[in-house]
Amino acid sequence: MAIKASGSSLSFSEIRTELGPPPSSNIGFYRQSFTNSSRYGNLTLEIADGLPTSGEIKFSDFYTKRLNIVVDHFSSNESQANSRNKYTTNTGGAGIYVVGGDSTGLTKTDIGNDTSGKKIYAHATKIFTSSKDAPTRCALKTGSGWTAGTQLQVDIASTARIYGSGGNGGTGANGANNGSAGQAGSSGLGIQFGTSSNRTIVNISSGAIIYGGGGGGGGGGGGFDYDKNSSRTASGGGGGGGAGRPAGAGGARGSGGTQGGVGQAGGQSGNQPAGAGEGGGGSNNGNQAYGGAGGDGGWHGGNNGFDGNKGGNGAGGEGQSRQGGAGGEGGTGLRVTGASNTITLTNNGDVKGGNASFDHGIRYNVTVT
Repeated sequence: MAIKASGSSLSFSEIRTELGPPPSSNIGFYRQSFTNSSRYGNLTLEIADGLPTSGEIKFSDFYTKRLNIVVDHFSSNESQANSRNKYTTNTGGAGIYVVGGDSTGLTKTDIGNDTSGKKIYAHATKIFTSSKDAPTRCALKTGSGWTAGTQLQVDIASTARIYGSGGNGGTGANGANNGSAGQAGSSGLGIQFGTSSNRTIVNISSGAIIYGGGGGGGGGGGGFDYDKNSSRTASGGGGGGGAGRPAGAGGARGSGGTQGGVGQAGGQSGNQPAGAGEGGGGSNNGNQAYGGAGGDGGWHGGNNGFDGNKGGNGAGGEGQSRQGGAGGEGGTGLRVTGASNTITLTNNGDVKGGNASFDHGIRYNVTVT
């Protein structure tokens, strides 16, 4: 737990218990900044925020101070990274670093999973990707199991790239059936911890990129026509894949009668939002039965923003016209499970997501999985 507040005398043993034993029991050890790229990435930290780094250091400087701990999201690229899971599954090795621990000997094993009274820095500099299937799914998230009383700070460095995946395009209708819906894209960064009285700090540096993934386009509907001497069937085109990383695959065209086109795959996001895949073309069987075209996938510049487009309807006689599939929902750049007053956000990066009607680069009071 954090060192006690002022009001009674403070002993050296209380400081040592919280921050770790300094070499030679020298209190001056705590009066420094720590920089070590293999332990703290590009952060420069005190052993506890607010301690002086030069000049005189006094016992009174230590009241209410918390030990700083760093969660490593800077050593390698990750998929569906979860800061809390990384913390709790760590057994004292690389990945969780107690600031100053290379000198004091303190490790995560000594501290355990109860982080009340500690400050956690989740520091990201690499590429993060997600799975496709739901806008609630995030490439990097804080996790929700932090102990009450933990202070959490999420630092997204200028080199960080956090991408939602693109949803796959829906399959075109087989004959006189409805087209399949496009798959949803997923989201970038998820914040699952923080209250109005203990806000999570989120710093997004200039140059950082956080993009939601585009939803897949819906598959085209089919059509059927029958008259006295013949019958005609037309199948739908496949939906286009949504933009993202990974990008959504194009949907297959339907089979049966005249066939439409295959949907194109979405583009892979990089330093700019990628384009989406175009839906496959519709089909025409003798100007009597028509398969609908697949809807285009979602992307930043699309008609529906990051939401995929609905597939075209099929057409035919005798009421044999079928609906195109719905477009998949697009992902969000930043999702926060609480209200806006549960985080303190400094956003100098490029955060994108949402649809044509609403800017969902950032959304509050939403689910994160």
